[in-house]
Amino acid sequence: MKHTASSSAARSDAPALRKVLGWSLMVAIGATVAASLVVSLATRAIAQTAPAAPAPVAAVPSAPSPSSNLAPVLASTMAHSCAACHGTNGDLGDEYFMPLAGMPVQQFVRTMTDFREGKRAATLMGHVARGFTDADLQAMGEFFAAVKPLSVAAQGAQ
Repeated sequence: MKHTASSSAARSDAPALRKVLGWSLMVAIGATVAASLVVSLATRAIAQTAPAAPAPVAAVPSAPSPSSNLAPVLASTMAHSCAACHGTNGDLGDEYFMPLAGMPVQQFVRTMTDFREGKRAATLMGHVARGFTDADLQAMGEFFAAVKPLSVAAQGAQ
């Protein structure tokens, strides 16, 4: 009888455990996004304050745009900001988050651009996408396209 009671108690604790795990995941996601944005902004600030060659008097400096990349960062480094939700190298193997490993480059770029421009509804991804330039998205798309999904790799090994 005691065994049944403990099994019943464990089942009643399952929603609480899911809630704790959900909040833990949200904290991890928030920390990852914040860290990636801080690194991106700090890198750009350093690049902007670095001494540059004198510009011609007639030239007017333009403001950075999403299509310019002032301080290129390795795509594999930028891809780490996706790991909290999409798994290491974009291969989480979970039905809740889109797998990024093996995704075609243009699909990744188009999806991220849609998030950035608000054409695709999202709670978090719009904020994340605004942290990347067009060149960043292209580089990350190429990185994820080159990653062989673990599920495919496991099937090939059998």
